[in-house]
Amino acid sequence: MAYTNPNPLNVFSGPDSLSNYFDPEQNPPLPLVELPAALNPFRKDGVRIYAKMLTALPAQNVKSLPALEMLKTSPKARTAKRIVEASSGSTVLSMGVIGRALWGHEGVEAWVTNKKTRESLRVLRFFGVGISLYGGLAQQEPSDPKGIMARLRRKAREEEEVCYLGQYDNDANWQSHYNHTAPQLALQMPSLSVLCSTIGTGGCITGTGRCLKSHLSSDIKVVGVCNVFGDPTPGPRHFPGFESSPFPWRETIDEFVSVKSEDSFRMSMRLSRYGIICGPSSGEALHGLLEWLRENGTEGLKRDERGEVNCVFLCADLPYQYMNLYYQKLGEEEFPGIRNQCLLEVDQDPYDERWFLTPEQAVDMLVGEGAGKYDLEMLCMVPSSCACTTTRTSRTSRQEQQPVEGMFGDCSPGAVSDISESASTIFSSASPSSSVYSVATTTSVESQLPSMVKVIDVRPRAEFVKSHLRNAVNIPLSATKEDFYGDPQAVYERWKEMNAAFKEAGVLDHRDEDDERQTLVVCLDGDSGKMAASMLRGASKKIGKKREVFCTDGGWGVLEGWLRRRGYGDDVWNGVD
Repeated sequence: MAYTNPNPLNVFSGPDSLSNYFDPEQNPPLPLVELPAALNPFRKDGVRIYAKMLTALPAQNVKSLPALEMLKTSPKARTAKRIVEASSGSTVLSMGVIGRALWGHEGVEAWVTNKKTRESLRVLRFFGVGISLYGGLAQQEPSDPKGIMARLRRKAREEEEVCYLGQYDNDANWQSHYNHTAPQLALQMPSLSVLCSTIGTGGCITGTGRCLKSHLSSDIKVVGVCNVFGDPTPGPRHFPGFESSPFPWRETIDEFVSVKSEDSFRMSMRLSRYGIICGPSSGEALHGLLEWLRENGTEGLKRDERGEVNCVFLCADLPYQYMNLYYQKLGEEEFPGIRNQCLLEVDQDPYDERWFLTPEQAVDMLVGEGAGKYDLEMLCMVPSSCACTTTRTSRTSRQEQQPVEGMFGDCSPGAVSDISESASTIFSSASPSSSVYSVATTTSVESQLPSMVKVIDVRPRAEFVKSHLRNAVNIPLSATKEDFYGDPQAVYERWKEMNAAFKEAGVLDHRDEDDERQTLVVCLDGDSGKMAASMLRGASKKIGKKREVFCTDGGWGVLEGWLRRRGYGDDVWNGVD
């Protein structure tokens, strides 16, 4: 048997690029990869096992070939408005992709059991395949007059716009592997001893095995692998569901093996971890092959010139769409553990660098972008009471004046108190134009920063009273280590503390005014503000709302230093009266 590749550089261009890309005759042979000894317990006995990577086909699954052949040989497929197929996986996915690539066909529909996972349905929809669900038995007999295949045959006969290709009884299915898969294997492995494949429609094993037995060697053993009845692995069928197939499998398949789904998933995972990335049906094929070798031995099998037995199993699809099933079928102990699992309980909302403001950006947000130097103090700095005034005063005169009681009373270090209750009252009752967002009640409304910005300061209370932005509300958190994100336990503890404090203060509750008002979070360490912005935005998003929350990048020290260098609050209280 001869196999030629007219496209050795594997480049596809021009108006027929996609058509040629899906044409197996325009591609090099698919990889045939020998398994390492770690995956082949019979290597020491002179058995070599190879994986035929049908996953390397353009649609990345074994059904690429029959889908292409069935589409091209159907007189109705190109013109029918709808192409329907009883398939929940690779066959109909390949039909959808190839039909669109060849002819721009947009009407491929999968008729799928309603027991199929939502994950699998999303995969089909991602590739543009329409879905019609049916109830009852999931894997139905192709010949059942009341089954889904019979209903689709009737639909195609009665409705001119419908084309049903019928993978279970369409000879183009097995002939595609007779024409393409088998010639490749004959070229790559002329001394083949055993061919092993799972059985779904039976097209792959029938076409490949029939051709190899006819043209390479009648001594080749063909082993078919089925699901255990009542324990399905996605793709293959149990033998009673396959036995009625009209394909010429009886003169092709020599023996059958049944494999439990757990063993199939486990073997697939082992293969994938060694780089033979494949789905559970491929694991079933290898497990079945090893079981057959274990039971039957190698005596009487065809050997090559070195006296070795060469076996090939077929890899049909990839594992990704079955991830949920791997974790259902296999024990947690079979997967690597997750370190720092505590972080899965906290800090789950997204972060975005655009929320982290430079001092200049923060000031622009507070006073209006492009505004000149703000002519009033942006910082509140007092030794005894929080008394924001409308004019600049010296430290001495400020000490002498009668202080105006702040919204939270005395802000001096000796009068530190929990203000979360007051914060909750303010945030739940204030209007956008109200001055109650100020830390201090002053005699002049003009002295306030723009009330369309809410300022939340999460620094410890002792730091907050030294200096803070006008109108800021202090929800004090404990001091934490610098770069606490480098310590998973510190992240966990910071998030828990912040979440509890924000809940108590009521700031996690989205208010109507939050739709329009921006929020700026100020922190001590430079990172707590980032977490707070993420948490507050996430709380609103969970209820379908949007809240604009930002933080000062680098924390209060960077912002205050920037303000002082520009003349804002250059008489910051140093803590000495």
